[in-house]
Amino acid sequence: MAEHPQQAALPDGALSEWKPSKTTVRAWTILSIPIFLVGLDIYAAAATGGHSSGTAEFGQVMLFLAMATVLTLILGCIHEGVHGIALAVFGAKPAFGILKIGGLVAGMYTTAPGVRFGRRQYFVICLAPLAVLAPLGIPACMLPVGGYLVLPFAMHLAGCIGDVTIAWHVVRGPSDVVCEDLRDGLRLWKA
Repeated sequence: MAEHPQQAALPDGALSEWKPSKTTVRAWTILSIPIFLVGLDIYAAAATGGHSSGTAEFGQVMLFLAMATVLTLILGCIHEGVHGIALAVFGAKPAFGILKIGGLVAGMYTTAPGVRFGRRQYFVICLAPLAVLAPLGIPACMLPVGGYLVLPFAMHLAGCIGDVTIAWHVVRGPSDVVCEDLRDGLRLWKA
């Protein structure tokens, strides 16, 4: 499960630990492109009712990009808030921040330092934003201002690749473990 070849020693009782490397972040970036394109198609179809036509002036394009950027950041904060709600439901006090991996900003994070969760609980915590926000993007994009939400929801869908990767590591681990969320990864403990 370890991704770093020269990983620090695990704490006593820990079975394994996984932290994404700079290479993982690059792979996420590449793999998220087709996910983004699928999301763009789905959310654009919702926003336009499946029909698109017309032209846009430079000022309109710039306004669209500025609004999409701001809304993407807001959606990222909502995403982390959903993780925080899931953590709180399972009794943890969430902490929030910005994650850098190998000097690159990898995204925002929500964690609960030192708290251990059952495997199913942690799986829910990982995938809650994807399960809640991705489907909500379709009706949101149908709103009168939904065109501004297409790009943010497509970016969000693509950005969930990190959560899906962590959930995949949880599923691959032994069934009798508890999971500790790390600011920058996952640690599995014997139950």
